Amino acid sequence: MSVSSKGFSLLEVLVAFVVMGLVVGVLLQLFGSAMRSVALADEYSFAVQVAESRMAAVGNDIEVKEGSVSGEEQGSGYRWEVQMEAVEPDEKMEKVQVPLHLFRVEVVVTWQNGDKPREFHLSSLRFGEEQ
Repeated sequence: MSVSSKGFSLLEVLVAFVVMGLVVGVLLQLFGSAMRSVALADEYSFAVQVAESRMAAVGNDIEVKEGSVSGEEQGSGYRWEVQMEAVEPDEKMEKVQVPLHLFRVEVVVTWQNGDKPREFHLSSLRFGEEQ
């Protein structure tokens, strides 16, 4: 009398569960990594917006002069600092007599991402009145 077996053996079922567990584990790691990358990209996007708004304020709300101005975006944890320094004119620039002086303006935005400090820099040139 022969016994025909229909279905899977216990060993085959266990192997299938192990393989499925490994695949699910890898997929969860990939998904988690992608979510962290999206969150970090969102943080940098906000930092770029803060830096661009502060740069746009230079010459309007922030006077163009040697020194620095800093502040914090309300309720966000993002701090910004606008640093301005005069650019020394070269020989060609000294020949042109204008009542304006060229300043190098740099905006630095900093924030915390968990335990890691992050920062974004944006720089430009602006004209200001001679002091």
